[in-house]
Amino acid sequence: MSDTTALPLTAEDLLELDQLAAELTKRMAAIEADKERVDEIKAILRGRLPRGTHNTGSHQVLVKAGSRRLNATRLTTAYPVVEHPELYRPVIDTTAVKTHLAPVDLAQFQDAGTPTVEVK
Repeated sequence: MSDTTALPLTAEDLLELDQLAAELTKRMAAIEADKERVDEIKAILRGRLPRGTHNTGSHQVLVKAGSRRLNATRLTTAYPVVEHPELYRPVIDTTAVKTHLAPVDLAQFQDAGTPTVEVK
């Protein structure tokens, strides 16, 4: 995937792009502030309400139990591969692949993501 070649920018283009960058910065800051407040509110509700559905007036608040995940480190300690090989599977080591294959050969296995935008 190649980048598109940009045409020379006019003064009007630069002004418009600078305004967009300023708006993006402002909106990203507002989103971050909103996310922080959402997390604060959820923490308060979790702390004050037990699990279940609660009527608070005009809203219903549902407090769910946290998801449960297996702890792979503890499992590996309790069930080592030499004693329980049926619990394990081989997987490719992409770090080793990168050291053993030439960049030109790796290129056919790489997928390009969406270009990112960052404003500083």
